[in-house]
Amino acid sequence: MAGEQLSGKAATQERILVAATKLFLEQGFEQTTVAQVAQGAGVSRATVFWHFSDKAGLFREAFHRLIEPFRAALEHRFEEVDPEKRLVQQIALYQSFAVNQRPALEGFVRWAIDAKSFRESMIATLLDMHQRYTGALTEVIAVLAPPDCDPKALALAIIVLLDGDFFLSFFDDSENRAAERRAAIDAIVALIPRR
Repeated sequence: MAGEQLSGKAATQERILVAATKLFLEQGFEQTTVAQVAQGAGVSRATVFWHFSDKAGLFREAFHRLIEPFRAALEHRFEEVDPEKRLVQQIALYQSFAVNQRPALEGFVRWAIDAKSFRESMIATLLDMHQRYTGALTEVIAVLAPPDCDPKALALAIIVLLDGDFFLSFFDDSENRAAERRAAIDAIVALIPRR
């Protein structure tokens, strides 16, 4: 909750979540102990349990907080924005979230794959966010493209490009390659037929 001055229970929860997220990303769920989280947050183990009941609940809350900015941005309505600009803003939303939250996304995706006890719920949450993003892109493309175009197919094509860009950035994060991939996405978006 950057920029907000928290106090009392909210401040304690924030410290616990910050410490837990850092440890989960560095060490993983299994290797992180509640005692380590408590020490990192400057509270007792009992305080961690009082606020989050168990380590699994703390892990789930840390994950949900990670994706909350993206979820909130998706729920922002762009009706007042020209559809062409709206499409650009929605693509920029994905790209900025992927860049700004990269270390956290890497950690949580790794744990969604590795942590059997959380795999189903984490993957379901990630796929739900993907589906919501597809819906947002589909809506704006439906306004821009002629009626004979399939807006959902075009939206999915853009998402595949964005996902591919994110995936490739793990292997080549040089600014030149990133710029080339962004230009490729822009070129494909420009090819979408307009009314």
